[in-house]
Amino acid sequence: MSDLFETQDEVTQDDCDAYARNLVKGSLTPVPWQGFHSYTLRSNLGLIIQFRSKASPLDSSTTKLVKQVHGHLAPATTYHGLMPNSSVSVWIMEIIAGVGYMFTASTITTAKLDITVADFAKFYATSWKNPQSPVTCQSSFGDQKELVGSEGPEFGLKV
Repeated sequence: MSDLFETQDEVTQDDCDAYARNLVKGSLTPVPWQGFHSYTLRSNLGLIIQFRSKASPLDSSTTKLVKQVHGHLAPATTYHGLMPNSSVSVWIMEIIAGVGYMFTASTITTAKLDITVADFAKFYATSWKNPQSPVTCQSSFGDQKELVGSEGPEFGLKV
C-alpha cells in the first residue's frame, strides 16, 4: 500500500477512506499503483481522491495552469484542505479517459511507440507555445531560485 502511512502518523488508511467516502458520497477503490508520499482512491463517480504528505505538495496555481494549457489532457484538480488535525492535504481530480502508459509499456509495438513519441512531442510543444514568466524566490539558504508557475511559499520559499 501507500508509503504515506509509513512516513507520517497523523492519519491512517481508514481515516482517509472514511474522509473520502464522506467527501464524494460514492464507492471507492484504492488505485493499484500508489505514489510516493500519497494515497489515491478512485470513485465510481469519475473522480480521483488523493491524500498527499506535506513532503510531496501539489501547487494549485500549477494544476490550474496545466489544465489551461493542456485542456483535456490534464485533469481538473481541486484542493479540499487538510485532513483534520494533520498536514495531509486532500485533492480531488477528474478521471481522464484512456489507458496509462505504464500499463501498456510491456506490450508496446514500434508503431505504437512512434505514436507515443509524437504525442509527447505535441504535449511539450503546447507547453513551449505557452511560456510562463519565472517567479524569483528567496530560498531558506539565502540564494535566489527561479520557479515557473509556482506559488513559492508552498515550497518553503519566500517570494
